Amino acid sequence: MKTKYYFLALAFISLLFSCKNEEENTFQFDIPEEKEAQTTTYYFLRHAEKDTLDPNDKDPQLTEEGIKRANYLAKVYFADKELDLFYSTDFSRTIQTLIPTVHYYKGDILSYDGGKDSLFTKKFWQDTYGKNVVVVGHSNTSPRFVNEILAENKYEKLDESTYDVFFKVEVDENLNVKDYIITRIVPENFSYN
Repeated sequence: MKTKYYFLALAFISLLFSCKNEEENTFQFDIPEEKEAQTTTYYFLRHAEKDTLDPNDKDPQLTEEGIKRANYLAKVYFADKELDLFYSTDFSRTIQTLIPTVHYYKGDILSYDGGKDSLFTKKFWQDTYGKNVVVVGHSNTSPRFVNEILAENKYEKLDESTYDVFFKVEVDENLNVKDYIITRIVPENFSYN
């Protein structure tokens, strides 16, 4: 009799855990039609250090420190990431941040409008599905893009003096999302020449 209750209790516990593991996925889009399930990885960066000497300049260039950071990201951090797609807003500082990485991978820069109501659209998802993607934006667009993928307001706008923090978001083949904050300080002795 004890054995019977033992097996009933074991069956009930197994059922309980199996139900818990079958939580419904809440990702906002499905796997694109005619595509196999695969992981998609996004890196969202704020542009590197910009020239702030002229407060009226709405499209400043990168400073020497910013150019150094852009090259460090390309030659050190992104060198082994097997990147496929490269997105930037249409500002000099974002494009200049991305150029060394695009050059390393022999890719092309695709433009996106950071002022749109929604950045993470179905079309963007379909275009980037299964790829490793870099998206260079601004102190407000990078965390906003991440929040749209997560479908929650997890990250605040970056401080205007913050250039060494960026985000990594992975959407696995089961549409589970993991997000990371990455900090990369450029070593003083790094040379890109």
